[in-house]
Amino acid sequence: MRISCSPGFPGSMIGSIEIQPSKFNTGVSHNSEITHHVDPDLVGIPYIEDPEFGSTFDAMKMMKGTFQEEFHVSYDVEFTIDVDNKGYITQFEHTFALERYLDLVRTQSYKVIKTNWKGRSFHVMTYSYMEEVCNPDNVIFKCNHAEDVFVVVELVPYSVGGVVVQPNNVYLHLRALISARDDLYPIDYMCEPDFDLSIEA
Repeated sequence: MRISCSPGFPGSMIGSIEIQPSKFNTGVSHNSEITHHVDPDLVGIPYIEDPEFGSTFDAMKMMKGTFQEEFHVSYDVEFTIDVDNKGYITQFEHTFALERYLDLVRTQSYKVIKTNWKGRSFHVMTYSYMEEVCNPDNVIFKCNHAEDVFVVVELVPYSVGGVVVQPNNVYLHLRALISARDDLYPIDYMCEPDFDLSIEA
C-alpha cells in the first residue's frame, strides 16, 4: 500500500494513501527516504488474525447515509478523498505532520487485521494509532448500500495548529477501512510497505 508524505504548502507536509492499487504506480517506490529516518527492520505492515477485533466497532455510531451522501452534510474534508463510480474509496489526502508519519511507521500502526463483524469476515486496514482507531466516539460510514466496505472516521472541528478556529465545521479524519472486498483491496497490496517519503521539495 503506497502511503506518501511530501512537502505541501510552506511549513507543512501532505500525506496521500492509495487505498486501492493504481495503474499509475507499479511496484514499490525506489526514491523514498523512509529508511533514512526509520530502522528498516520496522518498515512493514503487519497482518494479524483477530476474530474478536470487529466487536470494537459495535460501540461506534453507524451514520445513516453513505460516505458520499454525507459529504457536506455531516462532514467536510481538507483536500480530496477519491472514490470510484460505485462509491468505494480509492485514495485520500490530508496534511501530515512529518513526525506523526515517521512514528506511525516506526510503531507499525499501519496494520491489516482479519476479523469478524456483523456475522461475516472482514479485513480492517488501520491508518492511525490503535487507540485512535478504537475510539468509541468514532463514527462509521458505509461506502455504498452493498454494505461490504465501511470507513471508520473521527469527526473533529476544523483547527489550525491545534487550535479550533471553526467549531461548526466538522472535518473527517480517516482511521480505518473495513472491507469484505479483497478484489478491490487486495491483501498482498495492502500488506506491501510502500512508504514513499520525500522531505525536500
